[in-house]
Amino acid sequence: MFDAYPPTPDKIAEIVGGFTKLGFPQCYGAIDGCHIEVGVPKDEATDYYNFKGWHSVILFAAVDHRYRFTYINVGVPGRANDSTIFENSKLKEMHCMNEVFQAHSQRIEGVEIPILLIGDSAFKLSNCVMKPFPFSINQPESEKLFNYHLSACRRVVENAFGHLKARFRRIGKGMEVDINNVNVIIKVCCILHNMCNNRNDEISDGWKTKLENSKRQPQRGLGVKHESTAGTVIRQALMLHFSKY
Repeated sequence: MFDAYPPTPDKIAEIVGGFTKLGFPQCYGAIDGCHIEVGVPKDEATDYYNFKGWHSVILFAAVDHRYRFTYINVGVPGRANDSTIFENSKLKEMHCMNEVFQAHSQRIEGVEIPILLIGDSAFKLSNCVMKPFPFSINQPESEKLFNYHLSACRRVVENAFGHLKARFRRIGKGMEVDINNVNVIIKVCCILHNMCNNRNDEISDGWKTKLENSKRQPQRGLGVKHESTAGTVIRQALMLHFSKY
C-alpha cells in the first residue's frame, strides 16, 4: 500500500495536482516524524527517552494530499531527530536522487523547479526539500506568505498522524506490547489507514475528541541552519510566485 516510489507519470500528476490545489506547486509529499509511546527494557531506556520526558519510537513519514502514507520509516528510538532520520533514509535516495522528479520540473519565475518534498524548520533546505524561512521580528511579507503556503500544505502529514491515532487509539495512547512487536504493528496500522482512506472511510468526531488524552509531541529543536544554494534559489522563486497572487 506504499506504491508511490518509483512513481508513474499518472501518480505524479495526481499528487502534484492535489498539492497545487491545496496551494503549493511542484510538491509530492509532506514529511514529518511522530513519536509513539512504548515500553522498553531498562537497559535500552536511554535511547528511547525523548525530549518531552517519555519513551518513544518515531514514525517518520511522507504523506500525500489525501493524507495517505507514501513512505514510512518506523522504529528509530525517540531521542533521534527528524532531519537525521531523513538524511539516512531510503526516502532521500528514492526522491532526491530519482531523475523522474527532475524530468517533471516546471519553470517558475525563471527557475526550473523539480518535484519537491516539504517539511518544517527541522530539515535541511535543498533542491528537493523545502522548509520555511526562519522567523524574524521584521520578516518581509513575501517570506511570511511563503511560510503560510508551506505550512498550510504541510498540515496533511500532521492530519495523517491524527487520523492514524483516531482510528487506532493504541498508537496515540501508548503501545503496551513487547518492543520487538512495535514496528510491525505500526506498519500494519499505516497500511490499514491507507486502505480506509482509499475507500473514503470517514473519521468519527468522537474518535478525534478522544485524541485529546494523547501525550503531547516532544518540542522540536531550533532547526537546521544549513541551506544549499540550489534550495535557496528554488525557495526564492516560489516566494516570488506566491507574491503575485
